[in-house]
Amino acid sequence: MPTHTSSLPRRQALGFSAALILPLLLLTCLPWQPFMSNSLQSGWLWWPYALTRMVDLPGLAVSIAALLLLTRHKLALGLPATLALGGALFAVLAGDWAIKSLVKHLTQEPRPYLLWLESQNLIPAIQQFYASKVEVRSEQVHAASLLLALPEWLGNHWQAEVNYAFPSGHSIAAMSLAQFFGLIWLTRAPTGVWLLPLWALGIGLSRMLIGMHWPQDVLASALLGSLTALLGARWWLRRY
Repeated sequence: MPTHTSSLPRRQALGFSAALILPLLLLTCLPWQPFMSNSLQSGWLWWPYALTRMVDLPGLAVSIAALLLLTRHKLALGLPATLALGGALFAVLAGDWAIKSLVKHLTQEPRPYLLWLESQNLIPAIQQFYASKVEVRSEQVHAASLLLALPEWLGNHWQAEVNYAFPSGHSIAAMSLAQFFGLIWLTRAPTGVWLLPLWALGIGLSRMLIGMHWPQDVLASALLGSLTALLGARWWLRRY
């Protein structure tokens, strides 16, 4: 197996990670919450939702397949290296999912849109709401979305996401994909690599715009996703 260019370019890797994390850190420090509660009927809000769906099921499978195929083409990888790349990525995303699920259970932070619905007296008090079963929560959110005359896609999305906010699973997936493939591209074929953090940041922002997450949720996701992706990318680069 080739050993040339197996190490990450440290300065470029730090710059790439900073491009993912620093904008979110700045947003977290600002006294501004991007949730657009006054624009929920606006047609343009569908575009952030479309970004969100790129790391939702089945969009996540499509995004992973596209990035794997593009990386295989860019790096002219053989089948063993491609399979190892997919295996390393699967390990990264599985680790992200396990950590995310544990942290959500421990922190139990309410989602922004749920606190807003509570403030509008459209759902019960937030502690009572979360004490109910998932099915009951979904029905209450569905009823609130009908009263608000929300677009069907937004009402359905809110209804499907009635768990806790911190951290953002969608953002972790996007940040991990951007960091994992970005670090590999930086080392072997850097053309187009800076589109990846823009894509991941767009997905993180989309989660905030439609009321699913706070800025600190997405920042934590970027930190976690960057760490696990760094470990996976380094492992693959040292062997292929």
